[in-house]
Amino acid sequence: MRTRPNVALIIETAAVYGRQALRGIAHYQRTHGGWSVFLDERELRAPPPEWLLDSDCDGVICRSTTPELAKKLIASRIPVVDLNDRYGYLGIPRIGSDMIAIGHMATEHLLERGFRNIAFCGFSGEVWSDERLFGVTEAVGGPNGLCGVYHSPSEGIRQNNWQSSRAKLCDWLQSLPRPVGIVTSNDVRGYHVLDACRVLNIAVPEEVAVVGVDNAETFCELCVPPLSSVLPNAERIGYEAAQLLDHLMLGGTPQHQERILAPKEVITRQSSDVLAVEDPAIAQALNFIREHSYQGISINDVLAHIPMSRSTLERGFRNFLGHSPQEEIRRVRLKRIKQLLLETDWPLAQIAAATGCDPDYMMVQFKRAFGQTPSQWRQNNNVL
Repeated sequence: MRTRPNVALIIETAAVYGRQALRGIAHYQRTHGGWSVFLDERELRAPPPEWLLDSDCDGVICRSTTPELAKKLIASRIPVVDLNDRYGYLGIPRIGSDMIAIGHMATEHLLERGFRNIAFCGFSGEVWSDERLFGVTEAVGGPNGLCGVYHSPSEGIRQNNWQSSRAKLCDWLQSLPRPVGIVTSNDVRGYHVLDACRVLNIAVPEEVAVVGVDNAETFCELCVPPLSSVLPNAERIGYEAAQLLDHLMLGGTPQHQERILAPKEVITRQSSDVLAVEDPAIAQALNFIREHSYQGISINDVLAHIPMSRSTLERGFRNFLGHSPQEEIRRVRLKRIKQLLLETDWPLAQIAAATGCDPDYMMVQFKRAFGQTPSQWRQNNNVL
């Protein structure tokens, strides 16, 4: 009988990517037998425990691998699977995310929505940020396809005054043509961009659409509006890392020294859920509808806020969006109704009141749009 191997998981628990990778490792363990595991609460850049190289570890999966640590691990002859995304391949079998594909996916998401001005906001001195920028650049046909790139050190956000850092970011945002789609290197950077947009009173997503990376729900939901984000396949990476480590601990050799996995999808939230609109008045009308559609507004309320004729408003919406302002109000309300059906156990009357609808009208419109009543849709989607 195989003895239970001692495995150290040097993986951050403070960030969503590490937690997703750990979920994949746990999935492998449930289906293939357990290890005796060392795991502690840690940040990504925290050093491994001092005892690691002197312990009786049978294997290691490590996210915080540095060139120096890699040399020591190789010398120790401990089976190791490397998950670092700061340095690339370090002579240890590595599994990671395809950073270039991430940049491609985020950019294509914006291009599909009609944005022709594409910019990138990242962190300087970070390989993963640079690789995501490379993917963005490829997707727009080369450096000349980008209308702007902004970098600053990730450490500077903590070390320097945030208002000063935000002011520099605001200056950059004001230099960009609009409407513009911005790919950010991760969700933290996406939060910074959206915060700067709020300071500048820039309509998001009508004037500036933003897509982050990692789908860190805490950051995405704290953003105003909520941030769209590329979801890497970190859980699969964790699963394959566990599978590979088991193989190495049994004396096997890796089929590939390095394997990178494509991202899964873009999780679309409000920060990019729009078609690009070059008319400022129509963009303002869209923004007004998004902010006030749950208050039972009508076209007359939109016209009271945006000084234009009804015919001009109708023509502008049909030109840029392919449907009427009333349809946009209805679309935004229905999206909010679905969100409340998923995230709450509220009765339908309460949901109708929260979205500015008459309950009977909500039932009719929902079934017309989705082919199911709200109750049927809630049941079929396995919610509360």
